[in-house]
Amino acid sequence: MKTNRYIVIALLLSIFVSSCEDSFLKQDPQTSLSSEQVFEKPENVQAFVYGLYYQWRATRVNRKGFYTILGTDEAQQGEYQVRTNAMQAAFDKYDGYYDSENTSIAEAWNIRWPVAVQASEGLWHIDRLLKSASADEAEQYKVFLGQISFYRACILFELTQYWGKLPLPNIVDGQNQLGPRKELQEVYKMITDDLKVSLTYLSEKRAADGRIPTIWAAKMLLAKVYMSAPVESGYRDFGEAQILLEDLKSRGGFVLENNYADLFDANKVMGNLPSQASTEEIFTFYFNNVWPDSNEAQWYAGTRACSGDPNCMYGGYDFVLPTDYCVNIYEPGDLRKDASIRSDFIYKGKQPVPSAGFGEDQLKPHFKKFEDVRIDGTKSFYYTGGNMYYFRYADALLMLAECMNETGNTSGAVTLVNTTVRSRAFGGTVPAQYVWDTGMSAEEFRTKILDERMRELACEGWRRMDLVRTGHFEEYIKVRNRWQALAPTIGTQHRLFPVPMVEIKQNPHLQGDQNPGLN
Repeated sequence: MKTNRYIVIALLLSIFVSSCEDSFLKQDPQTSLSSEQVFEKPENVQAFVYGLYYQWRATRVNRKGFYTILGTDEAQQGEYQVRTNAMQAAFDKYDGYYDSENTSIAEAWNIRWPVAVQASEGLWHIDRLLKSASADEAEQYKVFLGQISFYRACILFELTQYWGKLPLPNIVDGQNQLGPRKELQEVYKMITDDLKVSLTYLSEKRAADGRIPTIWAAKMLLAKVYMSAPVESGYRDFGEAQILLEDLKSRGGFVLENNYADLFDANKVMGNLPSQASTEEIFTFYFNNVWPDSNEAQWYAGTRACSGDPNCMYGGYDFVLPTDYCVNIYEPGDLRKDASIRSDFIYKGKQPVPSAGFGEDQLKPHFKKFEDVRIDGTKSFYYTGGNMYYFRYADALLMLAECMNETGNTSGAVTLVNTTVRSRAFGGTVPAQYVWDTGMSAEEFRTKILDERMRELACEGWRRMDLVRTGHFEEYIKVRNRWQALAPTIGTQHRLFPVPMVEIKQNPHLQGDQNPGLN
């Protein structure tokens, strides 16, 4: 695709979405700008950067926002969805439809890859401008360099975690040159190099607009890279991740919310301004309940049994449900369960009745984090618009504890989890029988921390990566995911998605280069 098209798409998306709400950036409408015009004014460049944010945020919107969450030991599709759509059912069934012709897998790729290319084109233009910029202009452009580098690192990290080797963007004279997939070492080098640029130019202080990333978001991502990079890439390094996370903990200024449920209460955490932000958000996808700025998540996470009333905030269509393992993993008294899982669907004093022919799981537990109380009784559940966290402080603490365990300080890791995340989960004091033993082995801690990550981060998008990086992908999914327990087909080849045929046809360098074991 042409540079101008990508850049104009990013800019116009920023202008279109931003103009819908007072809390977001206002821009005069424009219909067409060349790439040179986009980058001739700093205000245009910032709009372009916001366009990248919106493009990346779109990977969390509606049905496609759940594709990479499905098929784990944490989340699975509802009965009706599996019966009626073979392409998307493959995310759970890992069957013959899990191949390069799968249109749902292709969609997951197609909403991410253009962001990587757009960001690369933006970096090329910034580098060009820096060569002739005045000192003042250079300072502005370096800020943009830090932001765009962060976005490219984020999207490349997702792409390589899901697809492995990548045909990395290569911008020559402003246009991306198609090429072969690069080895993991080269992919992770680009990601870490981008993040080092971000660490140089991003601010430690949160901007008035939360869409602008901070140095802490870059450190969080770099820590995830060091913890998640395949060993063969040469970038797996728990020690380096620990250094980054300890700095975030000691100097970042983040604090756990006192009440876990407040994290998902749209009346309490509802915007991108400092006064509206959670004390533990490190980077967030901001939404509201006015189209086109809604995320539509509840439409897919809610229950069809309540959808007869389109304004019932519990309503939806059973696309993504918690596994039984996820529902039952919480210990008695853990307040996170009630904030994360809905088991009671009584609405206005009435018990809903399942819709005949649409599955027997309509009144089984559903994820609760996407309900939007602001629209209950007034708007369709289609217009849910609660914020979605990318990075939050609780995740950073659990990651730090994991690093401490891997570097030989298991007792310290246990103490950290007991006194922070688990303490909050039980209202401030962990019951004696649920306090983790500081004398446990490193291997026992590895098992416990994976369970704790599910309790804390259920349906927030990290489970697939967690299972792959720890080597439990097939083992846990085979017995904990409903559809795999019925017909276990999962294998090591399913740790990656197949490269979509539509991409192979567009890029001749990809011919014959499919992920091992996949068609």
